[in-house]
Amino acid sequence: MSSAKLEEQILCLTEFSPTDRAPDTPHLTFSLDARPWFLIDEDCYEISFTITRDENDTDRRPCVIQWDPIKDGFGQSGITLLCREADSWRHVQINPRRLSTNPLHPDVSTNAESCLKQLDPGTSVSWKTKLPSVFLDALSPRNFYEILWCGGKISLWDWGTLAERTARDQLIPKSPEIILPGGAYQEVEVVEVFEESDDEDCVYNLPSSPSSISPSSRNSDAPSFTVTITGPETLSIKDSVSDSKLRCPVTVNVSYDGPQHSMGDKRPITFLTSIFKIIDNRVDGFRLYAKDGDEWKGHEVNYLIYRHAYRFTKPAPFKVGYDDGYHFQTLMPGESWSFTRHVTDFPKEFAPGDKFRYQFKGSTLNWWDWGNYEDHKETVVWIEEDLLDSPKDNGGRPVIVLPASNYIEFTLIE
Repeated sequence: MSSAKLEEQILCLTEFSPTDRAPDTPHLTFSLDARPWFLIDEDCYEISFTITRDENDTDRRPCVIQWDPIKDGFGQSGITLLCREADSWRHVQINPRRLSTNPLHPDVSTNAESCLKQLDPGTSVSWKTKLPSVFLDALSPRNFYEILWCGGKISLWDWGTLAERTARDQLIPKSPEIILPGGAYQEVEVVEVFEESDDEDCVYNLPSSPSSISPSSRNSDAPSFTVTITGPETLSIKDSVSDSKLRCPVTVNVSYDGPQHSMGDKRPITFLTSIFKIIDNRVDGFRLYAKDGDEWKGHEVNYLIYRHAYRFTKPAPFKVGYDDGYHFQTLMPGESWSFTRHVTDFPKEFAPGDKFRYQFKGSTLNWWDWGNYEDHKETVVWIEEDLLDSPKDNGGRPVIVLPASNYIEFTLIE
């Protein structure tokens, strides 16, 4: 089907356009970003919403908005689904009752502070959330969909800065409302569950896995980091299986220890966090091990998952200083950053009594620099599917080696 027909249907579904903006309100635009593929057996699908203020906005005053990525993103006219058919895009009906009564993925929540943002001319704010289950349930394998933003309004806003507001100084509905024009969309291909491959060349005939990185491998000229992980000692199959897949929560703590010698630089550091988020693998990052008799054997993640994961990727620019912790983190010496990731790729056959180990094998930071978010408002880093694309030499700064973490061990129970 031609792109002209898609644009025509998008225009029909769009609730608000730029011409609907009131002249005495901030001029904002809405964009969304998500993975262009979805495995039908997955139980979550992350999506990022970005609101950008026009750099040439006639009113140069800063403004403060309150926008909830769940209630406002998927409520109002909000997000809708289109499914590609032979010569058109079919509007997929979403049950509004299910959306209003159970809009959240179980581990997704928002709070007032995360919804309150300041926007100056030319700046952006972003939120990362998950597509509600009512949308996931509407997806069918071997189909292409468009996740479409139809448009919306922001009634809770005012001129001024966050610093000028107190904890009790809440926003109240303001007229006229800010218009967020519709039209942004993301295409998604829904694919079948990957089966184990029989191709020995791509799955089983692999070189030996490198050893975990020891602390002695640290670069003495670079800042020092320590990674530790914690997790459950037992994992209930009954309570932890979702769509026949095990899910084991692991808490990761990344500590910036500071310089490796007393006269070293004690400035804050900002770094790309992609190495902590990519799929488990045999080379670096995180890896699962299974107990086989007296041996611990590394579990090989299905090669086809990697091949499909990076099939659609293209580099995208990110302003480090406006990231809000999605791709970058900033720490002072002695500070830590903690998050939870889930082990989801286990051997195909598992049973009560099976024992597993999990570890961060170690790696290097793809990109880092001195300073905090404020220092990097104009710093642009190009990322492709969570991996660094540019700059490739890290500005000549020494490589930060991340030694391996501790192991956690857990046993499957009924």
